[in-house]
Amino acid sequence: MALVPAVVMLAVGFWGLDRGSMWRDEEATFEVSQRTVPQILAMVRHLDAVHAVYYLVMHGWMRLGGGEVWMRVPSVLGMGAAAGLVALLGARLARPRVGLFAGLMFAAVPLVTYYAQEGRSYALVCAVVLLASYCLVRAVETGGRWWWGYTASVAFAALLHEFAVLALVAHAGTLLLSRVEWRVWRRWLVGAAVCGVVLAPLAVVSQRQSEQIGWLERPDWGTVGELVRLFAGPSAVVMGIFGVLVALGLAAAPWRARGRLQLAAVAAPLAVLPPAVLLLASQQQPMYHERYVLFALPGVPLLAAAGLDRIGAAIGAAIGAAAARVRWLRPASWALGPWALGPWVLGPWVLGAAVLLGAVLPQLPQQRELRTVQARPDDLAAAARLVRDRARPGDGVLFLPSKYRAVALGYPEAFRGLDDVALERTPVRAANLRGAERSKRGTRNAMLAADRLWVIGRTDLRVRSGEGGALNKEQVLREFFRAAGTVRVHGLEVRLYERKPDGS
Repeated sequence: MALVPAVVMLAVGFWGLDRGSMWRDEEATFEVSQRTVPQILAMVRHLDAVHAVYYLVMHGWMRLGGGEVWMRVPSVLGMGAAAGLVALLGARLARPRVGLFAGLMFAAVPLVTYYAQEGRSYALVCAVVLLASYCLVRAVETGGRWWWGYTASVAFAALLHEFAVLALVAHAGTLLLSRVEWRVWRRWLVGAAVCGVVLAPLAVVSQRQSEQIGWLERPDWGTVGELVRLFAGPSAVVMGIFGVLVALGLAAAPWRARGRLQLAAVAAPLAVLPPAVLLLASQQQPMYHERYVLFALPGVPLLAAAGLDRIGAAIGAAIGAAAARVRWLRPASWALGPWALGPWVLGPWVLGAAVLLGAVLPQLPQQRELRTVQARPDDLAAAARLVRDRARPGDGVLFLPSKYRAVALGYPEAFRGLDDVALERTPVRAANLRGAERSKRGTRNAMLAADRLWVIGRTDLRVRSGEGGALNKEQVLREFFRAAGTVRVHGLEVRLYERKPDGS
């Protein structure tokens, strides 16, 4: 039951994995992972400490292969493991049929596909949090080595991305709802304490870099509604199906049983508490994004699968009771014994297949769209190709704002022979993601030394005066250059400027 969802998720993840372009966040993974370990450690002291462990993991991975598709493979594998773990949880907490349905529902969610094909840490975090949840379930049942597995996995998840520490909140909610004995609480508290100690140095460093998420806005009720839509499906039909099934899973399932955890007590806190805590904390300091709580999503298909199983079991029982009154069916059932596949046995499976199709088919258009460059914020490769095909040796290139230097860092071959007029130190030497830029005077002089300038960026983003002297660059372009053409690609503009004939 675990293998089938894992294989389906891998097939979904590898389908269309080569979109043809990275976007800016993926380019950061691609470029940083190819630095040496000392260079990575030097960078995370200044920024992106929250991704330090992920960059180190990807450094080892990129030594085995190359290219942007290879960079995304760990995320596909992580989501494949996550789908299998969802199925294992469902089978352990309820029955194998519930695990199978939950794993397949999880694999069908577009948000899962999106991050399965993203060269970032979120799919791996989801998988490791689910591993920790499974270890918790087994630890409550049997104790022993499972507590070691729980402690190690929850600590590793938090190191991959520190917001994964919110999984501890979900697990605490599970133990509260289950009314476990004090000895269970004691062992869980030890695991949580170890996780906190391991995470503390990273948390201190990343707190100093909080300006990196300064672009996030304070969430509102619209944000909550969008999260529900992302977790449950892209359309009203799919959301309605999931909503009914989740409600049934919550209403009909037991919440506690002696010596073991129940599905509702595991899935409901996982789905609700991490997003709720982060949304509430973001009212004070905005730091919410759905990718930070992606690991909470599996709680929804687990509950939905439990609700679907309840309906199927009820229908199967009703059919079986009716069939028992039909005299000519009884000898066949007695003869076949446990292998009898009457409608009362097949009923739950047929219903489950029908509901899965009803939930999956409306999502196919979005699944296809996710495999295009338009599904990401920008198309770096298209901008690079444009410059490669039209630039002349000796042309200058300017990134406005400087974060769009990601185009040249991700596709450096397209910029060979061109002068990055604003760049003073490379990202490796500057120990950051986009390099260190020249002073305003230095940038002005370098711009004026070029007869043609390729400007890559966004004109609809108004940059602040202190951001790399961006306003100074725009002023030089207006005074000494004339626009010779603009081409828009997805999320970007590539503009060619030529020096005015009179030099003024």
